[in-house]
Amino acid sequence: MGIFITLEGIDGSGKTTVSKMLRKRLEEDGYEILLIKEPTETPLGKFIRSGVLGAGSGSAKAPDAMTALFLFSADRTVHIDEIKEKLNYLDIIICDRFIDSTYAYQTAGLNNTAEDEDLKNFILYVNEFILKQKKFSIDRTYLFDLKPETALSRLNGRVDKIDGFDSRPQDFFNSVRNNYLCLSEKYKRRIKIIDALAPPEKIAGEIKGDILKMLEKNKMIDKSDK
Repeated sequence: MGIFITLEGIDGSGKTTVSKMLRKRLEEDGYEILLIKEPTETPLGKFIRSGVLGAGSGSAKAPDAMTALFLFSADRTVHIDEIKEKLNYLDIIICDRFIDSTYAYQTAGLNNTAEDEDLKNFILYVNEFILKQKKFSIDRTYLFDLKPETALSRLNGRVDKIDGFDSRPQDFFNSVRNNYLCLSEKYKRRIKIIDALAPPEKIAGEIKGDILKMLEKNKMIDKSDK
């Protein structure tokens, strides 16, 4: 059984660049690795890209947090079944965005009212409920932490990367970052914070080292079960 890794962080934090470096290095060591992302490439995932992520950058209106939550969750529920099957023969699957993105983005900009707190808690509940029902877990999440002004400056000129979220003001991304950091406190064992200001080569090396430790631990568990 392979391990499942997720990469999180605001756009411009370097997740895509590092994931490609990481795949190359791990494949050179003989590991079978797959890079995937959410939303998926299924019809529902493509609808989310246009109807949720694409909304706000044009004339379309972005759906509210509750609607977005159920769309992302439906796409993810099917995705998990595919991931579980592939983990039977792959060593590592790395997913660009997963449950933490749903919370970080859909609760960004909310206040501390009772209603907003209820929504935050509900999103956390749905995320955890899906994992529990599917008997599925994330082995490690790497949170690429970066100040929004730096991340947004990296996105300058990358018009193809601008979507309904990217076009929002910096205050929105400050809130997204704070949400991610709150999740890192809640899930300390799972989420490892990465300094996204570091060179991509250094980050890839740091993550690779951590992944190799997890793979070695899995081998020891497998041997003890035999």
